[in-house]
Amino acid sequence: MQPRDPKPGFVAEAQNDLVLSFLAVRRMLGLLGLFLPLSLLATAILTDEPMRPSISEFYHGQGREFFVGTLCAIGVFLWSYVGYPPAHRGEAPTDKQVSRIAAVAVICVALFPTGDNLAPPGQVMQDCSVFQCLVGENISRRLHYLAAGIFFSSLALFCLVLFRRDGGQGQDAEKAARNRIYALCGWTIVACVLALGVYGVVYAMQDSVGKTRLDRSYLVFILESIGIFAFAISWLTKGKALQPLEALMTKTS
Repeated sequence: MQPRDPKPGFVAEAQNDLVLSFLAVRRMLGLLGLFLPLSLLATAILTDEPMRPSISEFYHGQGREFFVGTLCAIGVFLWSYVGYPPAHRGEAPTDKQVSRIAAVAVICVALFPTGDNLAPPGQVMQDCSVFQCLVGENISRRLHYLAAGIFFSSLALFCLVLFRRDGGQGQDAEKAARNRIYALCGWTIVACVLALGVYGVVYAMQDSVGKTRLDRSYLVFILESIGIFAFAISWLTKGKALQPLEALMTKTS
């Protein structure tokens, strides 16, 4: 007696569940990206928490739970995201490879915080994380910036390369519209990273007065927020949560 083939309905249901799972992960990543800057900004507005020069420095205040918790959640969802398998043998990088790299990087951003520019000069850090205390403040700061650079580079790679692949099936009008959104988000992330690099060079050349003036401009927080919002929009688009934006891009093509 020949074994029965799986019922078509069961196969379709399994495939639908897989698609819905992918969409849910993508949408959650997008929502977490929107939540992070907004939650920290709300913390500064609604509490006695001072506005910080950068997103990372909220680690040293009342926004720590939002900062660490959201970054770790993003890391978990990125690690669980496998994306599509390679369209052909040897295709690289794959969604899974880049998402795993980004996941490790963003968790390292949370575990190795940067210094507190609002602390009085010479003050010994009292709220260092376990990893920061183990490696020291200077090494932790360097690891933080390195991990942040890898994370943002991975996000740009998703937008400019991985999300824009068509799997060899060509592009229809909707796919072309989504690709324009991905490209806009990707180049926005690249521009923010480059601007932050220039800012860092200029900042290092300043005296204490100049550094305080730059800190009060909150330019780093603004650039980081723009980059994270671009990340959020790209993943929400990939999760089919921004249909009106896709329709608008289709009409303007």
